[in-house]
Amino acid sequence: SPPRAPLASIIPPTAPMASSVSDPPLLPVVVVLLLLSAAPFLAFSSEPLNAEVMALVAIKQGLVDAHGVLSNWDEDSVDPCSWAMITCSPHNLVIGLGAPSQGLSGTLSGRIANLTNLEQVLLQNNNITGRLPPELGALPRLQTLDLSNNRFSGRAPGTLGRLSKLRYLLSGPFPASLASIPQLSFLDLSYNNLSGPVPFFPTRTFNIVGNPMICGSHVDCAAALAPAT
Repeated sequence: SPPRAPLASIIPPTAPMASSVSDPPLLPVVVVLLLLSAAPFLAFSSEPLNAEVMALVAIKQGLVDAHGVLSNWDEDSVDPCSWAMITCSPHNLVIGLGAPSQGLSGTLSGRIANLTNLEQVLLQNNNITGRLPPELGALPRLQTLDLSNNRFSGRAPGTLGRLSKLRYLLSGPFPASLASIPQLSFLDLSYNNLSGPVPFFPTRTFNIVGNPMICGSHVDCAAALAPAT
């Protein structure tokens, strides 16, 4: 019989088979590309918010800004140093909040305590109501506080006595702890709705006019038929 042809010459080569079910699908590749393209946005959104921006936004939310003087206080800002009524240090830290005579009403948020570098707060001649936040006593650098000619009521918090660097307090009754601030040289508590006795303050200038509910001492307050002016 004639010799047999080699087996490889009889069986034709097979065509390449289609991808099996075990081959990795293309979908993960698309997902990876999408994630890579979105990486800059994800990195941006993970950045922590500026604590001073958050504190000032909370203060703005507590106030009623009828004239829009705080309209550029934007919670998405990197820092608040370009905002109206704000003063910053060379290191971009908020050291001053000054919005006198701006028609502001509402209340003053205790979140002001998060502005730990504040040296000056000037909010006089507005219509801010409610109590003076005790958190003001947690501002270790505060030197000037002017809240006069507003509509604050109640007693000034004793925590104000912790403000060891305070030199000018223009707002308001009247915690005896204020007498322990050695550098306090000017005290103006005028034209609010403060009440109660007035302790002795070792200051060169002292103004309490315009608070109809105050009285001279604890004895006077107990005996007075009507509060002294």
